[in-house]
Amino acid sequence: MIVVLLDAVALILLLKIMDDADVSLFTAFFVALGASIGTMALAFGLGMLIGVAGIAVAAVIVVALLGVVISALFGIEIKRSFLIGGIFMFIHIGISIGLQLLFR
Repeated sequence: MIVVLLDAVALILLLKIMDDADVSLFTAFFVALGASIGTMALAFGLGMLIGVAGIAVAAVIVVALLGVVISALFGIEIKRSFLIGGIFMFIHIGISIGLQLLFR
């Protein structure tokens, strides 16, 4: 749950920096929660099917879906929303790996 909260804060910061959008923590939390669950489910499913490369494929798919969701929810142009999705996924993976190493 800490990861989702940190992801929500990162999403708010990205949206504020990139497009000066006013986003509530509640909305960003649910977008971050959906991205986290979607990443985990796709990585698990594709990892079972094609191995380690499935994790990278899942990350790319989630970036594309997150870009579409950000564009639809917040009214940001599509190029910026895909850039925000890519940066968000990079931050999400970094936070996840960092916390996993911290709590070993």
